[in-house]
Amino acid sequence: MELLSLNEALTGQIYAFMVIFSRVGTAFMLLPGFGDAYVSSRIRLLLALAITVVVQPILMPMLPPVPAGALGMTVLIVKESFIGVFLGTVTRLLTAALDTAGTLISMQIGLSNAFMFNPALASQGTLVGAYMGYIGVVLLFVTDLDHLLILAVVGSYEVFVPGAALPMGDFAEMTTKMVGQSFAIGAQMAAPFLAVGIMFNLAVGLLQKMMPQFQAFAVIMGGQVALGLALFAIVISATMLFWLRTVQDTLMGLLG
Repeated sequence: MELLSLNEALTGQIYAFMVIFSRVGTAFMLLPGFGDAYVSSRIRLLLALAITVVVQPILMPMLPPVPAGALGMTVLIVKESFIGVFLGTVTRLLTAALDTAGTLISMQIGLSNAFMFNPALASQGTLVGAYMGYIGVVLLFVTDLDHLLILAVVGSYEVFVPGAALPMGDFAEMTTKMVGQSFAIGAQMAAPFLAVGIMFNLAVGLLQKMMPQFQAFAVIMGGQVALGLALFAIVISATMLFWLRTVQDTLMGLLG
């Protein structure tokens, strides 16, 4: 009898670990800062394993009974992994706003052709976008917003109950909303540069109209870059604080 109870306990512990790790581990592959390309996959795996072990005793009562067969277990793990992908994607869209803002800023200050590798997106991006991406990740950890990322993953068990039917309609609606919000955040962050860029191009256009023989756009290009970089140095602090507040409000909304 004691041996049977021990086997049941071990089976329950292994089952709970597999189910919880399916969601937590998948989410950590995509979370900003944790899931970036420059972070070793071993570190991400060890961190996901450690968090799974810590939260397992708390989350075990929320888990459904052990499925009767392998098919039921596979379906449950796939569902949990899908929820982890959804959580990671939603939070990743918040950092995509930085690349959007950087692209818009680069277009306005004349650096749209300056590219470098953006580790947050694991692809080529504008120089300003990659720089803002670096700052964003550093600020996430300096201001302890990385704790909110972890809490959002753990708190998702109260919203998305393990074993329940996946609310695909809500997933699609939330993803669509976050894509639009990501672009809106990026546009708001680049708003000062859009306003200055419009006025600058208008002034240069009027100068070119009055002096057709003067190649205004070619001559003033250096001044455009200098003015843009000066404006960037002035507003970058307020811009990143605005982004941090947006990230915090969004994560708090996910926590309910």
